[in-house]
Amino acid sequence: MTLGEVHRQGYKAAQRLRRRLSLRYAVRVMTSGGIVWFVLARLAHTDPLWGLISSVVVTDLKFEGAVNSFVSRMLNTLIGCATGLLFLRAFGTWGASPAVVLLAMALAIIVSADFVHVPISWRIAPITTAIVMTPAYLSHSPQAALRAALERTGDVVIGSVAAVAVSATATWWLRWRGKESETLPQ
Repeated sequence: MTLGEVHRQGYKAAQRLRRRLSLRYAVRVMTSGGIVWFVLARLAHTDPLWGLISSVVVTDLKFEGAVNSFVSRMLNTLIGCATGLLFLRAFGTWGASPAVVLLAMALAIIVSADFVHVPISWRIAPITTAIVMTPAYLSHSPQAALRAALERTGDVVIGSVAAVAVSATATWWLRWRGKESETLPQ
């Protein structure tokens, strides 16, 4: 067997592994997404968008990775909500200009990245700040900000918990079958 044939066989094996693992990701996202859709759209009669996004962000082939993503997602969401509500409290909905929204987003980044040292996805904090502040700014209603913060946090919790539960179940299933969780080749 020549070196070229060995490389081709190795490449083909890596491709098969990548397809098998992407299928596992797809099944986990479909499962956690189905749970989120059922809970939010069917039971709570709310838009499942942020719960679905959270279930995708938190999904991982390893349980430990899903838990780390869950913690990061929750901390960043809480930092973003708190920052947005704090700025609305300080400046009011009438004083909240685009510059104030952007300043709040910048502070959320600094808190997430430099003070709390959230390990993954610090970008979620400023996005959440904007999601919380923008409805209040556009409607001049502090109730809109509080509602956005509560809905966003609730959706993130539901989506993240669904993804962690699916990851835990799949990890347990693989270990029970005697197979260790695989990872994608770099």
